[in-house]
Amino acid sequence: MFDLSAYALRFLEYLVLMVLFGVPLFGWYGSRRPALADALAGWPFMGVLLVSAAVGLVLTGADVVFKTAGIMGMPVADVDRESLGWYLFETSAGRAAMARGALLIAMVCVLGWHRRRGKVESAFPLAATLAGGALASLAWNGHAAAGEGVAGAVRLAAGFIHLLAAGGWIAAVLMFLGMLLRDKEPSDIGRLRSTHDFLHGFSTLGTIFVAALVLSGIAHYGDLTAWSLSALLQSTYGNLLLFKLSLFGGMLVLGALHRWTLVPRLGRALSSGDPARQVRVLRQSVTAEAALAILILIVVSVLGTLSPV
Repeated sequence: MFDLSAYALRFLEYLVLMVLFGVPLFGWYGSRRPALADALAGWPFMGVLLVSAAVGLVLTGADVVFKTAGIMGMPVADVDRESLGWYLFETSAGRAAMARGALLIAMVCVLGWHRRRGKVESAFPLAATLAGGALASLAWNGHAAAGEGVAGAVRLAAGFIHLLAAGGWIAAVLMFLGMLLRDKEPSDIGRLRSTHDFLHGFSTLGTIFVAALVLSGIAHYGDLTAWSLSALLQSTYGNLLLFKLSLFGGMLVLGALHRWTLVPRLGRALSSGDPARQVRVLRQSVTAEAALAILILIVVSVLGTLSPV
């Protein structure tokens, strides 16, 4: 049955936990490189992370209640402590939710401690690790954790890799968009130069993310459907997956456009002292890529609830 609220909850969990993982990951990546650190200067990392972790905890709690109600076949308002206890302790998805909640609570504590010390950058490695674990736990919300034996372990590992690579890439796109929206004043050449350097420096890491997404996606689909093309072409799951792949293809095209054309043009424009037009074009392109990323998360929110065959 189509349940918009359940899909919306899944979408928000994916989005928030990917941001929660990607922001400290790139804060850590950038803080270790002086040229990139300039592009991240002035970002409210601690505030974003604390709010995201708090929202993630609320969403995890709501997810537990919704899942319990769905499995027990009862209205959400009728979910009681006994039903919640059964879901949390007797199902793998429930135990994953408890682990996710514990990781998010630990992250709030870590962030709070580092905030009191006034050292934001030192929190990034542990924050990225904790958030990565929370994001990976979402594998139990879909098909990745449904396998058994060696094949099931491979599928689960592919699910972990897919989630983390997607989280890194999507968070990077959203951060790039934030930088370009912040740098609307073309006269601030120094900040634009830092943003350009960050975009340029992402190319290697972006390639790693894409390779991880492709390989883990192929492994996951092959194990899930026994390499059946009919499942891809003749089922609702397969049709939605094809739509997701077309959106992913669009992101690849835009990513290649940024790497090979728009970012180099911005570099040349910065050297000539007139970057306004190139900044605007790049901002529009990154906005389009971010829109495709959001659409992919919407599709994924539905895919995890459908039978693949």
